[in-house]
Amino acid sequence: MHKTRSGGETQGERLGVSAGLEPEALQAVLLERAKQAALTMAVALLEQDAEALCGQRSERKKAGRGYRGGYEQTAVVGEGAKYTVQRPRVRKNNREVALPTLAKLQSQDLLDAQMRPRMVLGVSTRNSDRVMDGSSEKLGVSRASVSRAFIRASQKDLDTINEGKLNEHSFVALLSDGGEIGGRTVVAALGVTATREKIPLGLREGDTENSEVVKDLLASLQERGFTLHGERLLAVIDGAKALKKALRAVFGERVEIARRWLHKERNLRGYLPERVHGMRHWRLKKLMALNSLTDARTELAALRDWAGGLSVQAASSLDEVGEELLTLQALGVTGELRKSLSSTNLIESLFSVVRDKIHRVKNWKSQRSQQILRWVAASILAHRKKMRRVRGLAQAEELISALRRRKVAAEAA
Repeated sequence: MHKTRSGGETQGERLGVSAGLEPEALQAVLLERAKQAALTMAVALLEQDAEALCGQRSERKKAGRGYRGGYEQTAVVGEGAKYTVQRPRVRKNNREVALPTLAKLQSQDLLDAQMRPRMVLGVSTRNSDRVMDGSSEKLGVSRASVSRAFIRASQKDLDTINEGKLNEHSFVALLSDGGEIGGRTVVAALGVTATREKIPLGLREGDTENSEVVKDLLASLQERGFTLHGERLLAVIDGAKALKKALRAVFGERVEIARRWLHKERNLRGYLPERVHGMRHWRLKKLMALNSLTDARTELAALRDWAGGLSVQAASSLDEVGEELLTLQALGVTGELRKSLSSTNLIESLFSVVRDKIHRVKNWKSQRSQQILRWVAASILAHRKKMRRVRGLAQAEELISALRRRKVAAEAA
């Protein structure tokens, strides 16, 4: 029960909050008061700056100090919007003196960081004002300001993915794949650490068949401190020859290349008659489910003989991939980790998240603007907190041990 003054006024009445308000209206009143309190605190901080520069009002003026020059309205940033406050003016030697706190309250970074999640969630620039939490003091933020804020914030996201330091992690696996975004192909690299954490490593606009694009992407990793947990790295890729060539150029013989079986299945689909497509899928799925390397080699040879009896090109396609299709069996990777690493689905799921977040974007600009890469980077980092570790803790330890054994075997050979 609220305490009352002598006149019987309750605390709720003193605050102007009616007990008869609906829950939504009460929430709106509370939020409005909270924001007014925040703005009041901002003004108090500006007054502290003025006092530090000029001294208290009751003090005599001292040499070297500034003097007060009245007040003026100014804007500060909060919750993705701008608000007006009365700020004190300070002058010295007939020149305006900047208040240190004001620069922080007007920081573009605040607006950028607050607008980015709204844009990634699909809010257009014309509707951005509708989703800004505001108060009676809120100023309008123009569409151009919102757009510029998102460009700055998404460029920082792209720089984080493409240029951020990687030496705080140690990696056991790397996955790379390309996906179509906005009518163009984006190549992405994703690293898996020794603790099964997924780290976005880099983005390029190009194609996995372009050796210069993928080599530039992979070479940049080393410059940023990409560190192997052991002496060898597992790389999961599709059938792009340029990607394989770039991996060898950057990591040499330290890389163990595993090819995606689903990509090879699509190749075989083009070479084999439609009447055997069901059998083709069944045989490949059976092959990839085997844990024993010996059994897998036997099954691969049988698959090659069967496919070769139907199509010379199908047999050549299987000869081209060779035992890179069986790398995970050779490393003894099983269980949940095997499912995660037997394809580049970890990257494809990221592309799926990106497409879901950018499906409202219609006006894609030229490649020079890096608009597509910025949107992809912003979408990935917005999703980053939801990215779970790769499944299979026990199998991850087995993979690390297997990579170590492969290194020893290679040296002995």
